[in-house]
Amino acid sequence: MLNSLNSDKKLVFKRCRNALVSVSLRIGVLILPLAILPLTTANAAELRTDSTITKVTVYPGSAKITRVSKVDLAAGDNVIIINNLPLSLNESSLRVSGEGEGAIKLGSVELSRDIQTAVVQEKEQQIRDKIEAVQENRALIEDSITRNRSQLEYIQKMVLGSSTSSKRRDEGHNGSYSNLPLDQWQNAWDTLDDATKRVQVKIREANKQLKLSDQTLNKLRRELQQVASNQTERRVAKLQIHTETATQVTLNLNYQINGARWEPVYDADLNTETGSIELKTLAQISQRTGEDWSNVAVTLSTLRPSAGTQLPQLNSWVLDFMPDFPVAESNSFNTMVAKESVQMDAASPKSLPKPMAMARKGSRSKPIRQQQSRLISADFSAEYQVPGAISLDSGSNKRRFALNSQKIESQLKLASSPRFDPRVMILATSKYQDETPLLAGSMSLYRKGNFVGNTYLSQKLSGEEIKLSFGEDDKVKIKFLPNPDKKRKDGLLFGKKKVVERHYKINVTSNHTKPFSISIYDVLPVASDESIKIKSLGTLPSQTDVDDKEGVVGWDKTLTPKTDIEIKYGYSVSYPEDKQVLGL
Repeated sequence: MLNSLNSDKKLVFKRCRNALVSVSLRIGVLILPLAILPLTTANAAELRTDSTITKVTVYPGSAKITRVSKVDLAAGDNVIIINNLPLSLNESSLRVSGEGEGAIKLGSVELSRDIQTAVVQEKEQQIRDKIEAVQENRALIEDSITRNRSQLEYIQKMVLGSSTSSKRRDEGHNGSYSNLPLDQWQNAWDTLDDATKRVQVKIREANKQLKLSDQTLNKLRRELQQVASNQTERRVAKLQIHTETATQVTLNLNYQINGARWEPVYDADLNTETGSIELKTLAQISQRTGEDWSNVAVTLSTLRPSAGTQLPQLNSWVLDFMPDFPVAESNSFNTMVAKESVQMDAASPKSLPKPMAMARKGSRSKPIRQQQSRLISADFSAEYQVPGAISLDSGSNKRRFALNSQKIESQLKLASSPRFDPRVMILATSKYQDETPLLAGSMSLYRKGNFVGNTYLSQKLSGEEIKLSFGEDDKVKIKFLPNPDKKRKDGLLFGKKKVVERHYKINVTSNHTKPFSISIYDVLPVASDESIKIKSLGTLPSQTDVDDKEGVVGWDKTLTPKTDIEIKYGYSVSYPEDKQVLGL
């Protein structure tokens, strides 16, 4: 009986102990994951999503892309994977922001490569399909040319059959028309002529179509080279986000990417009656980033994020005398080695001259860490907002967008260099007044809407002068001739000097109804040796060393209606008789 009670007590105790162990294990299973939950996202919900490009800021050599993605998140930890990001994006420039209801915390952001089954982009596949269709059509055209040439050869054989040898005619050759009655020959020849013409027309048309097909193929292949990535990988961004409640989150991804650029292009239209210039500023945008822009807001900025942000490091520039080295008393090898050893000891760091010590000090300075500039300030860089939303595929042709238009008042004058070009050009000089600088770029020139040529405009700030040439003035004629009233002297001797003289005459005729100022330019010789003496003759120029170029001179005159201007000038050069002067 006692043993039975003890056995029952042991059984109860064993069952209670097992129950306590079981409870403690279950509690541990519940508590342990909660304790480590803030440190891991192993059980977090993972969502894959795409994003849409909504804004682009284009710089002179790159672009900042803004992508937007909307995701519905459950409460707790979430891992969001944003697909199809370009491989060439600048990793250090990636920034992520977002908004949603409730408390939302963004954890780590990780970029990784994602291997895709699709090798090419949609745009690339479209071009490849077009190339295949054109190639198939080209093959059909070649087949038609082959058939038509076969028909033409058959017709030619029929014609040649009428002029075969008498032996073949005697044998009754069936391909010959010699057996036809004379009254039927003309109809036969007309039939052959019409058939030949029809076949030849078909061949010519087919050749034209073949040429157009080749042009289309070349164009498509160039487009394919621009958009083909030949890559099977894209980037994905992995974001860890914790939310207190279920909510929809709008994520904004910003990153820098190369392959995009914009440059200013100008149209300048001169009104020759008023002197005003209508200056239009356009932006020419191109991009080969590997991603298409569809209905995006585009901002143009003059900022250059890829350029360095720091000033160059400058060190002191100290002048000193070279150290005196003693002259070797012996030419023996041992003596020279001994003296070189002494000189090297004397040049130890403790006894270095001051400039060398300063250079060594500068070389030990810590390297400057460049910080990428991301803030665009209108005070230091100009921005232009392209009106409306635009679409521009990667690798497509350059597109131009109008930015602004302004009128600039200018002073008109005429100018010519008749020795080198017998035309008179129209020059317009104005002062730029707008606060926004004119960036350097190509410019198209017009006169009253008529295109006259192109030029290149260097960067202009407010208050700087702009000089533009708007082509030839047909109402002014200019002639450059040797002056017949003056005798030419070629190397005449005067004492021990040789003298050379040149005399010229310029005639200018105006058919305008109002006066104009005109400047006439030429180049007079300049001596490179003081023994060469040069003297100006005749009408002295109004301007010397034009544009800081020695020897370039100009005469300023006023052209009145229906009158002529005559300028007589020249130069004399004297030099020693035993010398020869190059350039005369």
